[in-house]
Amino acid sequence: MHEQSRRTILVVHLDTEQSEQIMLTEVQAHRTLSGRLLALNLWQHYKDDPGLESAAYEAGNPVVIAPGVASELGLNTPPSYVVVTRNPTTGAMATAVGSSSFGRGVLGCGYLAVVLVGRMRRLGAVLIDEAGATFTSAESYHNRGTTAVRRAVEQPHLMVTGPAAEQYSPYASLSVNGENIGEGGMGSVLGRKNVKYIAFSPAQEGRECGDIKGLSRYNRRVERCIKRSSGARAISRYGDVALIRWANTHGWAAIEGWTHRIDGRLWALTDKVGLLDQPITLAQALALGPNLGLFEVDAIGRLARRCLDNGLDPTAVSALLAWARPSRQEGLLPFLPDLRHPDVATIERLLDSIAYKRGIGGGELAQPLDELVRLYGGAQHAYLVGKRPIPAFDLRALPATALLTALGDGTIVSSELTGGNRHRRGNERGLARRARFAQVLSSSAACVGVHPNALIDLTRGPLLFGKRRAFLQLARVASLAEGRTVSISQIIDYGRSALELEEAINEHLGATVAPHLPERPLIDGKSHYPKSQVVPLARLLDAYRLIRATEKQQEPSETR
Repeated sequence: MHEQSRRTILVVHLDTEQSEQIMLTEVQAHRTLSGRLLALNLWQHYKDDPGLESAAYEAGNPVVIAPGVASELGLNTPPSYVVVTRNPTTGAMATAVGSSSFGRGVLGCGYLAVVLVGRMRRLGAVLIDEAGATFTSAESYHNRGTTAVRRAVEQPHLMVTGPAAEQYSPYASLSVNGENIGEGGMGSVLGRKNVKYIAFSPAQEGRECGDIKGLSRYNRRVERCIKRSSGARAISRYGDVALIRWANTHGWAAIEGWTHRIDGRLWALTDKVGLLDQPITLAQALALGPNLGLFEVDAIGRLARRCLDNGLDPTAVSALLAWARPSRQEGLLPFLPDLRHPDVATIERLLDSIAYKRGIGGGELAQPLDELVRLYGGAQHAYLVGKRPIPAFDLRALPATALLTALGDGTIVSSELTGGNRHRRGNERGLARRARFAQVLSSSAACVGVHPNALIDLTRGPLLFGKRRAFLQLARVASLAEGRTVSISQIIDYGRSALELEEAINEHLGATVAPHLPERPLIDGKSHYPKSQVVPLARLLDAYRLIRATEKQQEPSETR
């Protein structure tokens, strides 16, 4: 791709059905790089949000799509792209990180990022190529599933919303090249904008690296790392879902609504979930399987396909159903069927009811979980931080991850998944350092265009690189993509700056929530696991705040 085109931003005005191309200066391009940091800056620049309750909310909340600059280099690591917007369910910023060829499609059209502003007058679609954006009606696809739309449109790179988005569901997600991404409610932003799908038709995909030898050395290093570890080979083939094999060993799977941490039936899923005919993440597999009491691969596959087709976030609907099951047994939800031993068909009908807001219970479940708790009770069964559902990981086995979850950050400290719970009284600062390291590293990777799956810390060494050389390798990748030297300190600053900017935006929006967790991981340490453990949240927060205070004393860099 031409050097100049890699600084081009496409701004799509949905209300007027026009688009414009804006060129970043060299200074702007260097300060924001790409991916997460660029997307957040663009959202802040183009927002005109008078408030969630305003009738103009849909028009004032941009949607930014930004792949990482390394997405089209031909790396032996999974690429990434980000989608950033304000979630109408939580009121906070939402950042979805996906891994597919979609980012290459955006860059292949000649754009470093695409910004959607305004609102279409009718249900429509946006077609993007190197000349800009064109618009067409999508009314014939009203309330059609994402799978049917993808088959009918036949475009190589497609972002589609399902029926849940059209109904403004608080559980709506996005289907991007057949991958289900985005936290619950994020997909409804495009639904509010009357956008059914966005298609990219790139003139070219991939580009030649300016440093062929450097790229070759990097790829050979990745190949050696993969060959040394069976776990790395599994992750490179199946994604992070391969980590299920460690779930029983370390007790971090939330089973049947957090009532268990281990179950022998998990062993049967280890080598089968990764063979499903559609992309599925570890969090999605746990949410649709063990957390609902389902341990059959076919059942998980059916629910994953139904969520994808309806445009529903598996994590969010799993938290909803995990609350509904015991609440129904206590007589709080009489409009629901008996869910003590639900079959897959019953859950599928519930998913349809949530997406279309009709069916079982008249679509009563298609409300935010915190609102349902207020209306019907059962707060002890609702696992929320603020209004955001907690993923189906048992935080009693993951204290560093629990710290980030309490802060509203969805980063999973993957070394805890493979290495186990290393908490002992007195080492809270070490756990807080681990959490902050994972937080900044994941954010930096999302700025460069490397997916977090490449950062997973395995017991025999990471798939991509070890802790000491993590940022060095990201700097090398960024340098290869940019054609200039990107230092380690700059990479760290990109990650930190993205995190700090998101925090500042949330504070401005009034969406900041005091750090907290549900009661169970704080008071109940048993849960059928040999080692009793609760999350020492107060001590972890104190240690984390000390680390952040030390960071702020450092001299700010040019990227900030």
